[in-house]
Amino acid sequence: MISQDIGRYTGNKNSLKRLQVILFHPGCRFMLMHRLCNRFSSLHPVGFLARLWHKRLKVKFGFQIPHTVSIKAGFFLGHYGGIVINQRTRIGRNCNVAQGVTIGQVNRGEKQGYPTLGDRVWVGANSVIVGNIMIGNDVLIAPLTFVNFDVPDKAVVIGNPAKIVSHEGSAGYINNLV
Repeated sequence: MISQDIGRYTGNKNSLKRLQVILFHPGCRFMLMHRLCNRFSSLHPVGFLARLWHKRLKVKFGFQIPHTVSIKAGFFLGHYGGIVINQRTRIGRNCNVAQGVTIGQVNRGEKQGYPTLGDRVWVGANSVIVGNIMIGNDVLIAPLTFVNFDVPDKAVVIGNPAKIVSHEGSAGYINNLV
């Protein structure tokens, strides 16, 4: 995927900027390495080294994202630090996650399980998303929001406890559309 992007954007000034982001942005570098580790982790002789390398990357970049997380294309990590995602979480296309975000599971009760994020979801800094919930497509979760309920498509969620304040969605907030 990334090699196709590089080939598509060579030849103009924007291509150089795009290439610089791919090569030097910590989130892009981590996701490239994450995908490589995910691909090689199941191979017998190389799998152990791939998982070991992935653990080193998690410490280096401050992202606790296991190689088993299902992440679709266009995932964007804006900043270093403090991002924790459960290993069984499913993340849709073109999602953006800011620093300090926790996407985790609940171990008991009616919401026992882990979340599923739809496409084009923007998650603000220091937000928490927990439980067996479904976050719809085009959802904006504001910074410092605690979400533990299903969120419909095109909702804007804010606060602790979270409330849906509008249905304008995440249009204009999503970076790195693929």
